[in-house]
Amino acid sequence: MKLNSIKYEKSDGVAKITKDNPPQYGMTLEVLLEMKKTLEDAANDEDISVIVISAGGEGFHLGAVVFGEVKNKDWNLTPVEFREISQFARDIFLYIENLEKPVIGVAKAGAVGGGFENLHACDFVIAAEEAKFSQPEVKLGLCTGWGGSQRLTRMVGWRKAKELLLTGIEIDGKEAERIGAITKAVPLDQVDQEVEKLCDRLKICAPVAWGYEKLSMNKVWETDYKTGLNFEIEAWGMVNSEGEFNADVFDDFLNGRQPKFKKRKKITSDWNK
Repeated sequence: MKLNSIKYEKSDGVAKITKDNPPQYGMTLEVLLEMKKTLEDAANDEDISVIVISAGGEGFHLGAVVFGEVKNKDWNLTPVEFREISQFARDIFLYIENLEKPVIGVAKAGAVGGGFENLHACDFVIAAEEAKFSQPEVKLGLCTGWGGSQRLTRMVGWRKAKELLLTGIEIDGKEAERIGAITKAVPLDQVDQEVEKLCDRLKICAPVAWGYEKLSMNKVWETDYKTGLNFEIEAWGMVNSEGEFNADVFDDFLNGRQPKFKKRKKITSDWNK
């Protein structure tokens, strides 16, 4: 797979997707296209259990550099052209959100705009305490277009989301963790170690059960309470029919041993659509 703006590594059950397009490390069209390719490759590789998305350089996720590429610096696009670009990025982030394997976002320096929206779609986000995060679109004559208004509001609540989205204020990693915008903030020199620990915890989970649990949780955002409960019942039935849980697994659990589960590629096919 030829890649120019993404560094893609696979080792010990983990696929690492790193934005590698200095000096800005922003969300260019090429980055989006290559992210799509590498995500699909990791999703269909049975040896990959966890996917990690990070940014090169100092580890800062810049936003939509993509627009400047399309028509130089004028951004003289029609509403249809803007919408097509936004839909492409949206579909990639939806793919992350519905991917049946764990996706960890890593932000050592922080994220802004579309870069922050990329992290919103991840299952977990580990950041440095001093990292800086913001959705500054309203201060630039823009608005969020890659899911920020929807995901961030659901994650942090109505009032806090209004403060972040409607003033464009910047927060650090500690505050981002406190309000629920990221999973955990740690000192900069501990970020890699924290990501590795999380990968180890995720790699021992049963892949089919994990995938269905994530899809069930996604229904909290997508539908009403009763429909979500019905979806959970269906998920319960599908997971049990896969046979991951059995007498040997239960015996291992009771005796403090780590159960061994079969590797899987794609898990639920069209069932969750």
